[in-house]
Amino acid sequence: MEDKKRLLNEIKELWSSKNIDSFDIAPELLEYLELEDLEKLKAKILNSLQNLTKEQKEWLSNFRKLS
Repeated sequence: MEDKKRLLNEIKELWSSKNIDSFDIAPELLEYLELEDLEKLKAKILNSLQNLTKEQKEWLSNFRKLS
């Protein structure tokens, strides 16, 4: 469970470092998720953030401000 919490914190840091609103995962869901699921989520976030163009990042930032 500690590894899951560590990974979840790393994922939250990725989000916050990119000016994306924070989120929480219910403890019950965290228990259900496998460590591999969280590792895949982290990898997908890293990949998607790297693939965004500057224009896409600006648009996404503006969109979030409006929501």
